[in-house]
Amino acid sequence: MRYLHVVQAHERFLASGRYSFLKNGETLQKRESWTIHELGDQSRFVRIDLDAWAEEGKSILAEALLGADDQLMRIDIRYESRDSPGGIKTLAATYQIEEDTLQVGYAMNGGDRRYLEREFATDGLVDIPLLALRGSVLGALARYFESPVKVFVPMFEHAQLFPGVTREIISPVESLGEECISLGGKALRARRYRYHDKAVSYWVDQNNIVVKRVNSYKRDEFIVSIRDYAHRN
Repeated sequence: MRYLHVVQAHERFLASGRYSFLKNGETLQKRESWTIHELGDQSRFVRIDLDAWAEEGKSILAEALLGADDQLMRIDIRYESRDSPGGIKTLAATYQIEEDTLQVGYAMNGGDRRYLEREFATDGLVDIPLLALRGSVLGALARYFESPVKVFVPMFEHAQLFPGVTREIISPVESLGEECISLGGKALRARRYRYHDKAVSYWVDQNNIVVKRVNSYKRDEFIVSIRDYAHRN
């Protein structure tokens, strides 16, 4: 696994794992590895290595600092794209939330580092498009099911949408309760969340870790499952 910054001596291991991706039963050349380490104040560093270079021509390294309440405080992103369909070939960015302000420092496509600030809705949610960071957000979206909620989605693949988009939406995620699923030959209880179009379902365990995702697109079925999962008791 690749890191933006190595784990420090004062950090305490909490969890780790990786996600494998399948399309119609065939394994894709793509994986998302991650670790979580806890600090003394119960905040946590989540480090993520999404390697999809062979499959999709892109690579993402991320390091997020979450507060004890699971709220995002800061995230560092290093993004590379072989074909840059969204206009971004390389990006090094830091998002930091200070009360009602989003601060972003970034260098895009080899340019000089720049800074910007945007208003941030403190009563909203941050939905980062990386599986290792989606467990708690899914639970929050389900609590708002069919009610309005503001959601900020960081956009680090599309230049025209960078640094992200905030929208007030009617939450499309509902909780279907706990289910017993089989992963790697082992039985696991997890809460199932489903989007209202019924095309995507997530299963999240008691530690707010996504353990499985199933979605259908046209005639294809995509399944993401957790592997090598370890969590400190």
